[in-house]
Order: sequence, then C-alpha cells, then structure tokens
Amino acid sequence: MDYNNNSVEGFWGKPTSTVDWCEKNYDVTHYIAEFFNTLSSLCMINAGIFGMIMHSKGFELRYTIAFVSIIVVGIGSILFHGTLLFSLQLFDEIPMMFCVLILLYNLVENKSQKKFGIWFPTLLICWGVAITSVMIGSGKEYDNEIMQDIEFYVFQGTFVITSIIVYIYTILIVFNPEGDPSVTKLWLLGSAVFLFGYIGWHIDLHFCSVVNQLPLSIPNPQLHAWWHLTASYGSYILCVLVSYERTKILGKKPTLKWIFNILPFVRLPVHNTNKNNEKRLFKNKKELLYDDENEQLDEKVPLLKDEN
Repeated sequence: MDYNNNSVEGFWGKPTSTVDWCEKNYDVTHYIAEFFNTLSSLCMINAGIFGMIMHSKGFELRYTIAFVSIIVVGIGSILFHGTLLFSLQLFDEIPMMFCVLILLYNLVENKSQKKFGIWFPTLLICWGVAITSVMIGSGKEYDNEIMQDIEFYVFQGTFVITSIIVYIYTILIVFNPEGDPSVTKLWLLGSAVFLFGYIGWHIDLHFCSVVNQLPLSIPNPQLHAWWHLTASYGSYILCVLVSYERTKILGKKPTLKWIFNILPFVRLPVHNTNKNNEKRLFKNKKELLYDDENEQLDEKVPLLKDEN
C-alpha cells in the first residue's frame, strides 16, 4: 500500500487510518482530508434515502433496514475520508460489513416460511461483532504496519467473502428456470457497474504512483470516488432485486419500474400498499360467496340460531 499521502497534515491532524487512498490529502481544502472521496460518499446517502422513499409502503421492515444501512455507510464514509482518523474509519468499515450481512439474511430467508430459526440472524450478528472486535483490537496499533495489514485484510477478507456469497445467491435467483427477464436485466446492470467500480478501487489502491503520473498531464481520475458512485448504485440495485424477488414470492404481484431507464424501483398493486384497501378487498371476496345481500343475510341468521 502507498502511504505517501500521510505526510500531509490538515485541520484534523496527522492521518491515523490504517489505509490512505490515492487522492492527495488536503489538496482542495484545509478542512477535508480527501475532498472528492468525501463528496462522492453523498451518493450512498442519496441512494439509501431514495430506496426508502420508493419502497416505504407495502414492503417489510427488513428492506427499510437494508436501505438505512446504505445511508449509515455513506455517513461513515464521509467521516472517514473527511478526516482519515482511525476511529472514524471504523464508522465506514463496520457499517459496510453489517450492510452486506443484512443483504445475506434477506436473500437466505426469502421464502414465505422461514428456513432457519432465530439462530441464523443471531449467528450473523455474532459474526459481525467478532470481526468488529478484531478490527478494533488490531487497528489501535495503527503505527505498526503489521497491525495495519491485519486490520485491513481482516475487514476486506470478511467483506469480500460475504459479498461473494450474496452474489452467488443472486445468481441462483437470476438463473432460476422460472426467472424473470426484468430481473436478469437488473442483475446484469448491477454486476457491470460493480465490476467497473471494483477494478477502479484496486487500481487506486495498488497503482497510486501511476495514477498520479498519467501522460499528457492528465489529473488523477479519482477512481476511489468513482467506486463510491458505482457501489452506491450497485448496492441500491441489489436491494431492489432482493425486494422484488421477496414480494413476488409472497404473492404481492410486484412490477419493476424505471425512472429514465436509470433508476429502478419495485411497484406494488394499490391493494398491497393500503391496509384499508386490503380489508375492503377481503370483504368483497367474502361477499362474492353470496348471490346478493339478501341471500347473505338469510343464510347467516338461521345458522346462528341453529348453533344456539
């Protein structure tokens, strides 16, 4: 890893984070360590808020939690990149880990009846807490390069492995014989965006000296900032895909809609988003059992008398 940018100090003092990205520290303003990485983190907050708004009625609480977790990741990312302090780096990495664990739970428990008991979410929470403890314990020694690597790779390894499991589950959804073509489009778009951003993430991390010395005096393309944009979009699409599949399994008859062919969201029929309408629909179905109101009343009254 290239830590040359750590030599620059600004408003927040000497960086103490276990990793420093390729953007030059305090290059734009004395008050923000990595200006473009901080600014691009707003994409995550916007993606989470938009997801909450568009999927607020008729959807389970689990999806609100998923979108909220994206917002929390964005806030943590702003704190981390704006200061490059280790204590605030954890506010970026820990929410990322729990965000992907939430998605994993939503993918595994996506049937009308639960596959596993309370032990499964408990296991995921305990796993997240255990990894968090290792990150905090090793990362406190941020002056020790070995401890830096332990903290960084424990987090990255856990995050990547969990993300791969999540991705495998999405593949199973997409390539299901009864799969929906609209879901396939969603999955392909999200995969392409994620891959593009992830390649940029690695280039920014491992080839910083090359990125800062591009020919023709081309400025640093801020690939980590682009990663924030692609990760925000990809995470949002993944949440949409999972919520669509779940509501379809529950028989809510969802449809995928697009805003300017860029932003997808799940739309449910009106009767699935209004409790009063649900009651009214149930009442109408019940009334269909009778030819008319008179027949309904005539049959109910004698039945009650016979029971007495």
